Amino acid sequence: MIPVQFVAMVRAEMLKVFTRGSGIGALIVAVLVGVLAAALMAGLQNLQGGVQINGQAAIMQFDVVGVGAKALYARNFFILPLLLFLATAGAMAGEHADRTLRELAVRPVPRWSILAAKFCALASLSLATLVLTFVTSGLFGWPLVGGPGIDQSVAEGSESILRLAMGFGASFVSDLCLIALGLALSTFVQSVGGVVVSLMLVLMADRGLWMGLNGLNLVQKMMGNPEGQPWVTEALKWTLVGAQACWEGWESQFEPGQFLAVTVYTVAACAVAVLRFSRSDVP
Repeated sequence: MIPVQFVAMVRAEMLKVFTRGSGIGALIVAVLVGVLAAALMAGLQNLQGGVQINGQAAIMQFDVVGVGAKALYARNFFILPLLLFLATAGAMAGEHADRTLRELAVRPVPRWSILAAKFCALASLSLATLVLTFVTSGLFGWPLVGGPGIDQSVAEGSESILRLAMGFGASFVSDLCLIALGLALSTFVQSVGGVVVSLMLVLMADRGLWMGLNGLNLVQKMMGNPEGQPWVTEALKWTLVGAQACWEGWESQFEPGQFLAVTVYTVAACAVAVLRFSRSDVP
């Protein structure tokens, strides 16, 4: 049963998340990513024809969709996911370390509702960063490099913008998985630094598995099987790095398997977090 004060709990958590250094930093970086992507694409447009790759002119999309695409890839590269994870670690492990989490744990509300309020607040931070990057890349990209497609029809340009928006939406799904993982790790480790180190270890192990599977596929292709092993291709989608890359299909076609995998990871991490937090003592 949802406590009657749940909305107030979410508002309180949002106030904390958006006023911490990690939250403020995430919002600032989200704006800068959109602005810098537009400025970079405008600079490259001026050099169009002079930019070469392997001796040939580089083919780039100099329009607002191209700017948004570069902003999306830059946004998901490293800094913003790290800031989002730091905000998640601060919301649980940080409050555990400074003894403020106990004040919430002793209130007459279910333990799961405390985690749910934090999850909603952190999801709001993720959504805010995505909206800021999408809007700023469009606002600055439109006057600098042109509309939805200089050589495209209005319908084609609108469709491209819609697919880009879907890519940002898929990034939100990926962020939810990262938040859930951060909350789960925070129930095992009671310091922000420890949670970050734990995440690094998990990602390193997962990356190793991903590289091993890719290597196996490469060996199969060298042996005359151009498609590789079907089970390896499916297994790659179920690695953490493969699941969180679900947004990358916005340009061509989304992979349902990646969305299924990221959903499973998110639900499993939330279940672990609730189970651990409901049974743990909060000093």
